[in-house]
Parts: sequence; C-alpha cells; structure tokens
Amino acid sequence: MKYKHFLQSAVAAAAFVVVGAAQAGTVNLLTNGSFENPSVANGSYIFTDTLPGWAIEGDTNVEIRNGVAGNAYDGKNYVELDSDKGNMSIWQDIATEIGKTYQITFAYAPREGRTASDNPIAVSWGDAPTSDTDPWYGTPLPGSPFTGDGGASGNNWVLYTFNVVANSTLSRLKFGAVGDSTTYGGGIDAVSVSAVPLPGAALLFGSALLGAGALRRKKNSESADAALAA
Repeated sequence: MKYKHFLQSAVAAAAFVVVGAAQAGTVNLLTNGSFENPSVANGSYIFTDTLPGWAIEGDTNVEIRNGVAGNAYDGKNYVELDSDKGNMSIWQDIATEIGKTYQITFAYAPREGRTASDNPIAVSWGDAPTSDTDPWYGTPLPGSPFTGDGGASGNNWVLYTFNVVANSTLSRLKFGAVGDSTTYGGGIDAVSVSAVPLPGAALLFGSALLGAGALRRKKNSESADAALAA
C-alpha cells in the first residue's frame, strides 16, 4: 500500500473512532435523569415514595413538579427537594470503571420568589457503600451546595457540568436538600452521567499517525538503499 493511501486510511479510521467515541460518550448511564417517570398532570405536582431509578432517603416522599414553579429544564417534569420534614435526598448508583473519567451534568433552579436560604441543594459523588450499614463518604462537587435567588416568575435554570474520576466499580451520585426547614426547595432536572472516552480515542489517533510515520521512514530507507545499490 502506498504511503499516501495508508495515511489517508489511517486518519479516516482514527477519525471514525473519535466520532464514534464522542457519540458513545453522550449515553446517559442514569435511569430517569429528567424525572419524566412517574407521569404528572400538566400544571400539577405529586409526592411519591417511588421514583424509578432513584433511591429516596430522609423524607420518604419526593416532590415531582410539572409546570407549577416554572417550566422544566428538560421534558415536563422536574424534582423539587424540600426539607421541611428533614433534609431529604435522592441518589443513584452507577456501574463505573476504576480510573475512568465521567461527566456529570444537571440543571439547578431555585424556587421562584424565594431567597437563597430556601433552596440549597448539595450534590456529591463517590464510591457507593458495599452494604446498607456502611457509611458513605461522598465528595461534594465544586460549588456545592448550590443556591440562588428565585425570580419573580418561572425557574432560573443553570446547567452545571463536572468531570469526575471513578474510584470504584460502583459510584453514587447524590442530591440532597440542606439547611432549611421550609416547604420550599431547589429544583433539579436533566441529570446525566456519561463516560468521557476522548483520551483513549486520541491515543488511538496518535498511534495511527505514528504507524504512518514509521511506514514513511521505512519507505525512505528502502529508497536510499536502492539508490546506493544503483
């Protein structure tokens, strides 16, 4: 195979892998990250002790809202974490690879018309406990707890993105209401955890280029030997 054709094929193959890996990185490893399950009537809200994909801790009922305190960031529903019955939280354990980087994204919004003290949300990531009796030592994400003053109407959604590294084969992402005793809480929506595969893809791309360079050097060497022999 000629060098030019080899280089074109190598670059094309590596580019294909990079694109494929980037697309794979968009897969959400969470279940029910936008809280569209269970169904909630338009302009209404429910308290439920069953939130598919999520565990509920503290107050056993979590509030799912649909358009009551402004529109959701994604879809129709979002969660409001109240703390009037104790600091409640929801969490989900995710299968991860040790040493691999993952991207966490979520949208946070304070309750409209409320002050920052009414709607703090703490967000943590870390190794999931091996049993229900083990303590969990999650690491708060930078900026946690997240707070903000609510606007006059609607929700002032802010999208946050963090890269984290897994130290275990099972990692826990946890959201909790903190430091308040009112019936108002912060909203979360569009929660996502996805693998970050680009470093590996870039390494493969570099390997392809190194291989192309080696082939070029071999070709030059062969040409030089042929010239000497002539």
